[in-house]
Amino acid sequence: LAAAKMVMFILNCLLLLPFLIFCILESLLKLFIAKKRKSVTGEIVLITGAGHGIGRLTAYEFAKLKCKLVLWDINKHGIEETADECRRLGAKAHAFVVDCSKREDIYSSAKKVKAEIGDISILVNNAGVVYASDLFATQDPQIEKTFEVNVLAHFWVSMISFTKIFPFVRLKD
Repeated sequence: LAAAKMVMFILNCLLLLPFLIFCILESLLKLFIAKKRKSVTGEIVLITGAGHGIGRLTAYEFAKLKCKLVLWDINKHGIEETADECRRLGAKAHAFVVDCSKREDIYSSAKKVKAEIGDISILVNNAGVVYASDLFATQDPQIEKTFEVNVLAHFWVSMISFTKIFPFVRLKD
């Protein structure tokens, strides 16, 4: 019985060795041979929080790839600057002033985007707010705004994308 267990152990080790060598070779191959990237040229990309920071830089990168950009931000001046630079980079950019803390504003803007531009194919859900104070110094309206933008808005904006993927999902009025 002990000899049979020893034979099985040696057999398993011998079978494991070629498998490990295969996995290592496959990993090395994937490391040095790049995958072909999907073209996003002409795709309709919605970027929330595109008026500054990471949202703005993300918009610039998609603009270089010649996407149709739908840019949302609460800051009119910031979103217009971003849209102008994206157009300079060769993309079609549409700027919308949208308060992502208000569900009604998100849904009405989404309907306007769908009617004027088309269905969104890529969503960058980037909007967010931060208040630079400790928790005990933060006022209740600031806490509510933070929760609405940083948590709830992501669900509301995601529903826009789901209407294309799942036709049975409808935006509420």
